[in-house]
Amino acid sequence: MIKGVVLSILASCLFGLLYYYPVLLQPLSVVDIFCWRLLTSFPAIIILICFEKQWSAIADLFLRIKQRPVLLLGLIVSSLLLTIQMLIFIWAPLNGHGLSASLGYFLLPLAMVIFGKVFYGETLTFFQKIAVTLAAIGVCLEIYTTRAFSWETAVIALGYPIYFMTRRKLQIESISGTFSDFFFIFLGCLSYFIFNYNVQQIINDLTHFHIFIPMLGIITAIAFAMYFVARRLLPMGLFGLLGYVEPVLLTCVSLLFLHESIPSQHIISYGFIWLSVCVLALEGSIFVLRAIKRKRIR
Repeated sequence: MIKGVVLSILASCLFGLLYYYPVLLQPLSVVDIFCWRLLTSFPAIIILICFEKQWSAIADLFLRIKQRPVLLLGLIVSSLLLTIQMLIFIWAPLNGHGLSASLGYFLLPLAMVIFGKVFYGETLTFFQKIAVTLAAIGVCLEIYTTRAFSWETAVIALGYPIYFMTRRKLQIESISGTFSDFFFIFLGCLSYFIFNYNVQQIINDLTHFHIFIPMLGIITAIAFAMYFVARRLLPMGLFGLLGYVEPVLLTCVSLLFLHESIPSQHIISYGFIWLSVCVLALEGSIFVLRAIKRKRIR
């Protein structure tokens, strides 16, 4: 279990590094950075699948597509939804919206709870009801004080649940789903380079960022590898609880390295949202401790 915890935290740290990474690749555009990230990380994802010996899952996915071609359209939609999220992940820190994006990741667990209740009839626990209420107060205060709500926060908080629901509907929640998403995005990025880049531009980028561009793919692949291994080693409750480490790190990156600050009119609303996340984290901690206690008794 300790190995799983360490790997999960290290994966979150690497994702935090990737949040700052676009700054190192300036003056490349958001789309250019995004494409380089996918073009360099997809081969590493293939290596990960080989290491995990998951080619049977990929073969099953291709068999499903052959038997039901309409599935291909769903897979493309899934990859488009992930593309939006990955572009925001790059765009936000480059354009002074790192904190707004990190707030979206804080709201994500709450959004997942609400989506589970609305679309799957899942029952809210006592702590979840408190968390949802606190978050709702925070969002309402944000809208009241600023007359708006950051679009990037909303897209992250609402977009990821829609993405996960799409994967669930398509029944591609395993590594085969990650492969299909990255595969279609890889094809899109490759097409972008073919039509918008020439050989000299590629050489210039690789010459100017000869270390940073290859490392972008390597770090992405290592982060995903650690994430997958940790998910396999840890109980679901503890794995979910450790998921709160990443938005905390993204907030720290925004404050310490991107030099963003929280305007005074946002402090109260942000406070309610962060408090709601603390309530969910408390529930997760209680669940994990009880599970460990039951395991010891047995």
